[in-house]
Amino acid sequence: MAAFQNDPGAARSAGHHVLSSVFVSIYGYSVCNFINGLEVSVWAATLLPVLVAQWMLRSVVARHISTLPSARRPRLAFWGELSAFIVGGAVIGIVNTMFHGFPAASGLKAMLGFVTIGVFAGVDQAFVQTRIRFEEGGMHAFPTKPRSPFAVRLGLSFGLVTALVIGIISLLLLRGIEDGTIRDPRSFSQLAIEFAFVFAVILCYVANAARGAEKLLAKAVSEQVQTLGEAREGRVQRRAVIGTHDEIGFVSAEINHLLDELDRARATTTRTNDAIMKALIGLAGTRDNETGGHLQRTQHYTWVLCKQLALHPDYADVLTQAAIADIVSAAPLHDIGKVAVPDAILRKPGRLTSDEFEVMKTHVSHGLAVIDKVIADVGITPYLAAARDVIAGHHEHWNGAGYPFGLKGAEIPLAGRVMALADVYDALRTERVYKAAMPHAEARQILVNGAGTQFDPLVVAAFLVVEPEFERIATSFADQAQDRAVAAA
Repeated sequence: MAAFQNDPGAARSAGHHVLSSVFVSIYGYSVCNFINGLEVSVWAATLLPVLVAQWMLRSVVARHISTLPSARRPRLAFWGELSAFIVGGAVIGIVNTMFHGFPAASGLKAMLGFVTIGVFAGVDQAFVQTRIRFEEGGMHAFPTKPRSPFAVRLGLSFGLVTALVIGIISLLLLRGIEDGTIRDPRSFSQLAIEFAFVFAVILCYVANAARGAEKLLAKAVSEQVQTLGEAREGRVQRRAVIGTHDEIGFVSAEINHLLDELDRARATTTRTNDAIMKALIGLAGTRDNETGGHLQRTQHYTWVLCKQLALHPDYADVLTQAAIADIVSAAPLHDIGKVAVPDAILRKPGRLTSDEFEVMKTHVSHGLAVIDKVIADVGITPYLAAARDVIAGHHEHWNGAGYPFGLKGAEIPLAGRVMALADVYDALRTERVYKAAMPHAEARQILVNGAGTQFDPLVVAAFLVVEPEFERIATSFADQAQDRAVAAA
């Protein structure tokens, strides 16, 4: 039992060994004119020890193969299994010829039978090892071109099976010619039965091999389809498992290479976006009395909220890792439109009047104008779309009472709904010239009270799950001038 547990191909190999003994015995007693002259006990005493020795030889080879790199196992498993059957068939042929007095052609025919079964048993073991290779993560390196083209292997397999069939048929015809049975109608029918039996056995093995090849092909193609599907949805971390050295494995390797290139291009784009973002933020920061800490904190709040919301079934397909990265990267741009607000209002050291607040509200439309100009010039990208959503939606209210468009509910972009809560929380927790920093518990209650009116209820629910993280961010990234106030709050 331990041998079966430590050797994944042992059970299937044992099946081939048992079937070989069954087929050879059926053939011998139903068809062959020589074996059916032996007592069953004599034939069993000849066949069983050979099969046991053959199995032990195969097991030793299989244990050695299991210690080798997965890239080499399928090929070696094939030759190891085939070699065991060749040895077993040779021993059976020699014993039949030397000890039972069978003709040399009969011994050669027995050996060919074993070799034929050994070929299919070897193919089966190669499939087993290839499936294991898939389960272990496949091959990390792939040659510049397929080392074992599928078409070549298919042709060689077909040629080998054809050669074995022709060899067995030739031996049958040769025997019929030598003993004259081919001219005797009754004997000829017996010969036809031999033909039919051989073809039936080989057909069963061919069907089994075809089934194994179909499963591996389906597995490889499924890997490719799933990898491309996730990449299309923005989840580009997955790589197709490369399980074979043929064209199918080559296609998987090419898909992985393209995804690696996409990752590098995306990283370059992200760095470019970050550089542009920092330049724009720096430009706005020269005129705005908001601090860099506000932008940093809201960016962290946004990331924490998006991660939590991604666990909700309504947002799992929307908030992919790539989408979250774009939203978080774009978050500091939410107030970029303040660059167009007059200094007298933007930098006023106190509360704004109602008229001044109306002017301040135009920073959203000014920010959208900046982003829309970029989109018009270079086209829409996921990052620019996220930046636009953050700018447009961070002052909209769930009940439609916000600005600038009075959007309501799900009409507000998700990135804007997330940004709205992050922005308000930070404003509540931060000291201003006209107010003190608010304690977390008090800020929390305001957000809870705003669920369904100012804020998306699901975003508030996500906040309540991760509020310890919000509290930690507020303290860890507090402005130096406000450290004491935030800590005290």
